[in-house]
Amino acid sequence: MTSQTFFHPMKILHTADIHIGYDTHGRLDPATGLSTRWGDFKSAFEFMVARAIKEDIDLFLFCGDAYRDSTPTPTEQRIFSQCLRPLLEAKIPVVMLVGNHDHPVSFGRVSSIDIFPNLIGNVVLFSKPGVKDIETKSGKVRVVGLPWPVRSNLMSKDEYAKLTPEELKQKIYEIYTGFVDVQAEAIRSEKLTYPAILAAHLEIDTAVFSNGSEKVTIITKDPQFSVQSLAKPEFSYVGLGHVHKHQELNNGQHPPVVYSGSIERISFSEHDQAKGFVMVEIDAGHRASFRHVQTPARPFVSIECDVTVETEPMEKILREIDRNKLTGMATAFEGAVVRVRIKCKDAQKSQIDTDVIRQSLSGAFTISELSLLSEEQVRRIRAVEMTRFMSTGEALEKYIVQNEKLKPLREKILRAAAELEAEEHGVSAE
Repeated sequence: MTSQTFFHPMKILHTADIHIGYDTHGRLDPATGLSTRWGDFKSAFEFMVARAIKEDIDLFLFCGDAYRDSTPTPTEQRIFSQCLRPLLEAKIPVVMLVGNHDHPVSFGRVSSIDIFPNLIGNVVLFSKPGVKDIETKSGKVRVVGLPWPVRSNLMSKDEYAKLTPEELKQKIYEIYTGFVDVQAEAIRSEKLTYPAILAAHLEIDTAVFSNGSEKVTIITKDPQFSVQSLAKPEFSYVGLGHVHKHQELNNGQHPPVVYSGSIERISFSEHDQAKGFVMVEIDAGHRASFRHVQTPARPFVSIECDVTVETEPMEKILREIDRNKLTGMATAFEGAVVRVRIKCKDAQKSQIDTDVIRQSLSGAFTISELSLLSEEQVRRIRAVEMTRFMSTGEALEKYIVQNEKLKPLREKILRAAAELEAEEHGVSAE
């Protein structure tokens, strides 16, 4: 392989989890006939692409999950391709990885983003582990790509068809980490003179899924990877997709191991997360620095107020609303999706004026919920929310944590659930 000396700093935009197609908390836009939330995702995407061109990036790195699911409508596909077009017109190479939301359940079908390299030039797609040297205006960069590991692809092979879910998970882990080791060794043996990056759509075992709390470790059918298994010194940067919260997982050491996070909020589980993308700069010594650039994502404001011991519940409710007002807005909650949950006694409900509460939320994009709830209702609602945007295993684990009687049976319940899910999905599961 011909070596090339790398002289110029290289700038890469790293993003993931764009998820065109989510319409939660939206309404019909009469001007377009589409959900207003589709417009939110499109606006965030357009902002990101405009910033990429303004900063004269060398490479656009998309680490998976283009749509809500693997069967996007033609309209969703048009939105995604229209947003990409300015990058291609500017002759900026685009690298795409297949994420878990991009891949179809049925074995043999192509992903929802497989079409892009066939229709548009200068797009590199990783639908399986691979490596590609890419020419940019600042020189070459090697990209080692790890798309979401699809179990059905492995189970279709005779030698793996009879593996248990746990054995299959371990085999995927071995294949992926072995591939990373081989590529790191290749970089060393070739004495590569240009930078190499690792791009992956995977779950890291130390990832934080929501502000202030780590994801509870669960028995899952999908492999989890350690930072150490990916953070090889031969790579200048490790760019990740799958977790919607932006974070760096290698504690400031080389190379940075970074989830870009998503560019727009999907649900209230993300209401306190900064949304955006990552600008990466690789210097002449192949060392990377990065910064998170926030998109103009729609604000989500969640107000929860317990007035069960209050003699004047409205006073406390209005104080809590005032405390949550957005700063720098023309009106207190301008453009925000707002949720208000008031925990109260039945006898207090007549003292609570919901019309006054709505007036105090002036300017909100939508009031998605205004509820007067008993303690039992609050507990049940939280359990329902978990199943809406989390995997089955995540929701089940958190449900167990909230129920004291089930805690001693945690491991047994989770293992039984994993076995049932594997039996139900068989080869098609992923």
